[in-house]
Amino acid sequence: MSRPTIKTIAQETGLSIATVSKALKHSPQVRPETRAIVFDAAERIGYELNLHGVQLRTGKTFQVAAIMTAPGPKQDEWEGVEYAQLLSGISWALEESPYRVSLYAVRDFEESLATLKQIVSLKKADGIIISGTRADDPRIRVMQEADFPFVTYGMSIDNEPHAYVDADNEQMIRVSMARLIARGHRRIALLNPMEQLTYGIVRLKSYREALETAGLPFDPVLVAHGRLTPAFGRENVIAMSGLADPPTAYICANEATALGAFSGFHARGLVHGRDAVINATDDLNVSQYFAPPITTFYLPIGEPSALLGKFILRRMEGEPPEALQTLLMPDLIERCDDRLRPER
Repeated sequence: MSRPTIKTIAQETGLSIATVSKALKHSPQVRPETRAIVFDAAERIGYELNLHGVQLRTGKTFQVAAIMTAPGPKQDEWEGVEYAQLLSGISWALEESPYRVSLYAVRDFEESLATLKQIVSLKKADGIIISGTRADDPRIRVMQEADFPFVTYGMSIDNEPHAYVDADNEQMIRVSMARLIARGHRRIALLNPMEQLTYGIVRLKSYREALETAGLPFDPVLVAHGRLTPAFGRENVIAMSGLADPPTAYICANEATALGAFSGFHARGLVHGRDAVINATDDLNVSQYFAPPITTFYLPIGEPSALLGKFILRRMEGEPPEALQTLLMPDLIERCDDRLRPER
């Protein structure tokens, strides 16, 4: 029995060979319902796309490079969202396309930049996804200068417009601060990511604006930047709770930091809800198991990761980056009232 071809699919579906060929290549000129008919027929008759031949004709690799920082062998502290969770969502989004994800696990920003330059110069992929964006990110400049399709998980501030998916960090902090201030808190600590990261800059700016709106002074000793681990949360709660005028609320950038903050409470003999409260802005549904459960913002990691996959496909098809920019607002999950109750 001869191997099924595009012509076989055309005969099976009644579509033209040109339409079948475009559908198999995920051309935007083919309607989704027509593409579904073609792929159903291809699966039914056992057709397999000869990617090697397509690669030789088009120069495409059919690879999307995901460059992500992975914990090293000596990094045993939990840092919240893992690169594998992002990778899974991206892979699902690409599942019905001829593209597959190639993970480039790097140790730090410098290795990320070097790896990216190699992929771009050697054309080892057709598109790139990066995370951990900086305000003025040299990786973004490299890809834009090479006119290389890419999407970032995180905004930048000073780079030219580019495709991105991000959480609405400005809005999250504004809502968190307004809610805590309305509940009587005047000394609110911000446990923030590293200073050079865009989302850390955005959160700090929103924090300061919220204080100004409420007529409260900004105190730099109530802000800490660092790797978002439990150790970071614990160390800063221990330090800040020893101030002459300590915080009564801690906004933690993720649940790992919030977990460490609880450890700091225990070390200092603090009671959540009596002496101070903890909130987090990156919920993986772990917070509901804390004792007591804490107020967080929840954004299922599948949402931004799936969008990253969809956006890179559209960028590789030539869609302009300005049309591929999304801020996702997580849901506020109020698990505590967060007013201080001294009688506890």
